[in-house]
Amino acid sequence: MTPDMVLIVVLAVLGAAALPLAVWLRAQKRIRHLEMTLLAQTTDGDRYEELRALLQQIATQTDHLAGAQAQLAHRLGDRMDQPPPPRAEPVRPVTPH
Repeated sequence: MTPDMVLIVVLAVLGAAALPLAVWLRAQKRIRHLEMTLLAQTTDGDRYEELRALLQQIATQTDHLAGAQAQLAHRLGDRMDQPPPPRAEPVRPVTPH
């Protein structure tokens, strides 16, 4: 290949890559702009209310979990006081393999 042909191929590749590169750079700029706009729209009051609601949900779930754990401990304690039920004999004999 001659140097002129190599130059033509290189320029063609660069020209073909220029449009997607320009579109990608513009999209990145637009994404950054939208992220900053969205961040600016949220106020500290909104964030506080959202955080307060999440903490309330966590407190409710923790109370529910504590109640269920207490109920489970109570039931297990009741079972420990009773003798174990008699075991039923197997319906068919167990053969070793």
